[in-house]
Amino acid sequence: MSLTTHPLHPTTSTLWSDLPKQLRSAVEAVCGPVLAATEAPAGRTAWRRLSLEVPGGLVFLKATPLSHRHCHTLDTEARVAAAVSSLAPRLLHHGAAGWRWLIFEHVQGQAADLSAGSVDLGAVARVLQQLAVLPAPDAVRLRVEDRWEYLGAGLDLGLLAGDRLVHTDLNAGNILVQRDGTAALVDWAWPARGASWLSAGFLLAQLIDAGTSPADAEDWARRALPGWAGAPAGAVDTFVTVLTRRRAAQAATCKPARRPEREGQLRSAMAWRHFRSHS
Repeated sequence: MSLTTHPLHPTTSTLWSDLPKQLRSAVEAVCGPVLAATEAPAGRTAWRRLSLEVPGGLVFLKATPLSHRHCHTLDTEARVAAAVSSLAPRLLHHGAAGWRWLIFEHVQGQAADLSAGSVDLGAVARVLQQLAVLPAPDAVRLRVEDRWEYLGAGLDLGLLAGDRLVHTDLNAGNILVQRDGTAALVDWAWPARGASWLSAGFLLAQLIDAGTSPADAEDWARRALPGWAGAPAGAVDTFVTVLTRRRAAQAATCKPARRPEREGQLRSAMAWRHFRSHS
């Protein structure tokens, strides 16, 4: 995976040499010596996200100390990797050596432009269509309605239930648009099982965050994403309500540095909820 198309510097970066020797040895045992390293500018769950130049070419490393609270998300990514190999970078190697680490094939791509009228939206729609028909593998046990149970007072979260694989962390940085016009979905740290239209719902939230009006976002989705067109109105209302509650909780509890971002996301969700209640 990568968010850059620039070549790596030919000398080994301190980004690599500063990592624990045990981790470096484990990675080089399967990839060969690391010649250079560049850090990916996006992503929050993995402690280190590095594009590595090795004798066979480029690979992408995600690694997190075993003691870190998000270490389990790398275990999740490893378990789901086979199920998403048709629309995500292939997992090449993984292991644990003081740190949990995953090595993926390197995808040269840019974070999707999710603004209104973007040329990337066609590629984004195509990869979401692929995802909508993927059954959740046995490795994905978490159900969307269970994950959001704490936000569901007065709502029927069963409306979100289903057996499809859902990417619950869709954002521009997790959708890489490649030079051939295809898109790859990355960072499968929080997959869940749910209704086939839910991933589209998470995408629409991002479109609205990027400045598209709720009306225009839903109109685009009805034309570009067949699964969304068939989503029951009451189920979508429930999704948008839970999303708004979740974003309100995030805005109230996040670190000060992220508060402007979280508050902006909350305003977007509130606008979407207002639109649905008045249309």
